[in-house]
Amino acid sequence: MVRHGQASFGTDDYDRLSRRGIAQSQALGEHLKRHGTIPDRVLTGDMKRQRQTALCALEVAGWDAAPAVDPGWDEFNATAVIDAFPEKDPKSKTDTGAFQRMLEKSSARWASGEHDDDYRETFKAFADRIDAAMDNAMAGLGPGKSALVVSSSGAIAWAVTRLVNGGFPQWLALNRVTVNSGVTKIVSGAQGKTMVTYNDHGHLPQSWITYR
Repeated sequence: MVRHGQASFGTDDYDRLSRRGIAQSQALGEHLKRHGTIPDRVLTGDMKRQRQTALCALEVAGWDAAPAVDPGWDEFNATAVIDAFPEKDPKSKTDTGAFQRMLEKSSARWASGEHDDDYRETFKAFADRIDAAMDNAMAGLGPGKSALVVSSSGAIAWAVTRLVNGGFPQWLALNRVTVNSGVTKIVSGAQGKTMVTYNDHGHLPQSWITYR
């Protein structure tokens, strides 16, 4: 699982890669090519930043596979979650620190289950969607086969949270630190699904590491 490259926070279209995001995605492709990684299946969510990340990485890696789109890997609607929160902070539109604080406060309300009528997608529905997307990504993969999934921080953080039997606090902590273009490796075998690595970003120069 790969988090998309840096998106264009604070602009009129957040859902597209920034210049840094394009460079991060290309660096990921170079890294995967250098290590001989050739996935049997490539999946992305239906968000522009996710699809752009996959295409940038594929072009550099020289893979023939075309990405398939599974909307199950889409990120939760952070704007809707924040808008439903009674407390407002205008700075959260352009200031990443203010945005993160608002996101965490509003996410706690969203996940509580006490205000589900305020949300088009409840936290439980989001979690169930990611669980199903994970099962779909691995369906039919035999021994030695692999899939590359390009998704977003919240979706990847939940997939990992479920694997380690965590709950909302664990999800929030993981979501907070997911690096753009970071790689999380999951293996599936006789013992079920297991996380091997989380958020590996060794393909990035230090100055390229971003969280928002």
